[in-house]
Amino acid sequence: MRKLFRPTLWIAAATVAAVISGGVAAFAYVFGLGGSARSDIPSAQPVATLRPTSTTRPRPTTTTLPPIEQPPMTQMPPLPAGGLAQGASGDVVLAYEFRLKGLRFDPGEVDGVFDAETRTAVEAVQKLYGVERTGRIDEGVRFGLSTFKWPKAMVRHPEPDRAEVDLDRQVMVVYRDREVRLITTVSTGSGKRYCGGDQGCQYATTPAGRFAFTWHYNGWRTSKLGHLYNPYYFNGGIAVHGYSSVPVYNASHGCVRIPMHVAEYFPTLVFKDMAIYVVGTPAGPYGAAPGNPPSGTTAPVTTTPTTAPATVTTTPGSTAAPSTTAASTTTSSPATTATTTTPPTTAAPTTTTAASTTTTPPGP
Repeated sequence: MRKLFRPTLWIAAATVAAVISGGVAAFAYVFGLGGSARSDIPSAQPVATLRPTSTTRPRPTTTTLPPIEQPPMTQMPPLPAGGLAQGASGDVVLAYEFRLKGLRFDPGEVDGVFDAETRTAVEAVQKLYGVERTGRIDEGVRFGLSTFKWPKAMVRHPEPDRAEVDLDRQVMVVYRDREVRLITTVSTGSGKRYCGGDQGCQYATTPAGRFAFTWHYNGWRTSKLGHLYNPYYFNGGIAVHGYSSVPVYNASHGCVRIPMHVAEYFPTLVFKDMAIYVVGTPAGPYGAAPGNPPSGTTAPVTTTPTTAPATVTTTPGSTAAPSTTAASTTTSSPATTATTTTPPTTAAPTTTTAASTTTTPPGP
């Protein structure tokens, strides 16, 4: 009996092993873990790890934006001897005004008349190219307008909505959604010492840096230093505002002056908290910070008599309107979309006159 039991037990064990081996082989064949049917998949790697578990594509890692489309080159009309200056008119002037308008240098109304507004647009072109600021359309301006390309950003990693003020070239560029919407001449701080403001005697400096627009006053606003039209503040009492005098050089008390016809709609072109960059070298004697001249030096004090700005048809708000004794320019009313923002009580200047020892300067 013992001899018969051992062979039987061996045969039974062999049968069980064969069944198990066949089952494993069948499992491997069905699920692709071996055999010629799926020889392309390594037998040591489960199929489940080779099949995609999601149809979502990975997000692109690049942040490169497409380049801004440049304006096409345009052959501008030939100029008469000596070029074109304020007072000229005709079809040639009309062609240049049309080109200036398309390139965001606002020449005012495109009517074929070379007026003061057209002159400020030409000055902006000359400032941008760094040539003599004559306000005349000469061969240099003609070539610049024919081959014009949008200016490069003055800062690294700029916001798509921003304003850039160049202290060295005295020009401002406004961007909306990465596109140039305005290029205009400006006049910033002169660097001269003056008295009569809220902080006493100091230097007329427009500080460089990154700022943001904070609040806007609709219409004429009177401060201790003069009258501001449609000011939009961005650095304490420093604002971008319209003024009747915007020379080709820096002449303000720290604000950024812009032409009156540009100031009409400027508050609708920018918005609260929008970035504004002031780049370049602030004007100032001895390189001194505002209000802190070097010891042992004496800077002259500005004593220019008060001059009222040009008369406008805009009806000012609660602030008293400027004098009309120096009427020279008439502008339309401000954009209807511009709304008055109540200024902070700590920043609103009063209308009191300057100290008797110093004559009030002509304007901010």
